[in-house]
Amino acid sequence: PDFMTDVVTVETSDHARLSLTLSYNWHFDVNRENAESAAKIFSVPDFVGDACKAIASRVRGSVAQVPFDQFHRESAKLIRQAVFGKSEEGKVRDKFVFASNNLTITNIDIQS
Repeated sequence: PDFMTDVVTVETSDHARLSLTLSYNWHFDVNRENAESAAKIFSVPDFVGDACKAIASRVRGSVAQVPFDQFHRESAKLIRQAVFGKSEEGKVRDKFVFASNNLTITNIDIQS
């Protein structure tokens, strides 16, 4: 598979609770010439669960800082910034890499 889906419950700064269904495109970024790099794939037993927990935490933290109206207007932007972070130039990065196993999240689909 090249995607995973998670349901994340978030709360805005004005205490509106929302349930978001998020899907993530992913792959392992592996250097096939390096055995150590390839072995990192297996270093995290439940990589899907760990990735979903880490991403959900980032999203919850970001959403908790804004009121519902702002989240409603800018939800895609806020979620992408929360997951991928910003570069020094202030642009949203195009991937998020888990260093422990080289899991790379490349896209987010906000389904609801």
